[in-house]
Amino acid sequence: MARDGVSALSAPGVNVTGMDMSTSRFPAALDNTHPTTTRHTTTGRPRVVTVAAILQFAVAVGFASIPVVRLMFGADVQAAAEAEAARQGRDPGILTDAGLRFDETGVAIWAPFIVAVLVALPAALNLAGRGRILSWVVLPLVLIGNVMIMASNAAAADTLQAFFDASSDPALSGLDATALLAAAYSAYPEWLSILEAAWSVVIVGGCVGAVVLLALKPSRLFFRRK
Repeated sequence: MARDGVSALSAPGVNVTGMDMSTSRFPAALDNTHPTTTRHTTTGRPRVVTVAAILQFAVAVGFASIPVVRLMFGADVQAAAEAEAARQGRDPGILTDAGLRFDETGVAIWAPFIVAVLVALPAALNLAGRGRILSWVVLPLVLIGNVMIMASNAAAADTLQAFFDASSDPALSGLDATALLAAAYSAYPEWLSILEAAWSVVIVGGCVGAVVLLALKPSRLFFRRK
């Protein structure tokens, strides 16, 4: 009997006191002691895309602020220019008659707003993974246009003086363009020069930075998934 008992206890797969000793259960126990790890893939928006969108919104705000300043101080600037024309012995109304206005209206007001919208729209689309190509089209054009504006502003005195000198009206041909522009710009607050410098940094840096960030690998993967 003892021999039978030993053989019964040593036989695999036999239930002893309600406990299953089958060797087929051991692999499961071993698996529990060494759990497998699962690699999770994140599908959220990369930080570089978010930063690129923020830069684009900053560029849009910079352009939208330009007409606001012109509307705030345009009348004072026009009055200062007319006063300088009178100081030079000319009729103050001669500037308006020649089509020269310093309280800019029309296209000078709404064009910056249109540019701001054109920059902000792809920025919003970028956040949804849709606006990278549009950004690559719009931002270089905005950057080129801004450089042209800066060059035009730098040559404003020479351009205006050439216009005066070429005029057949002796009242216009004798005007000093440099003094006229200096008087007009003096009507703006002193902090405007600091703001203009900030505009240049934001617009140029924002356009270049956004284009570069959207070309990085995390951006490419994000837009490819979309």
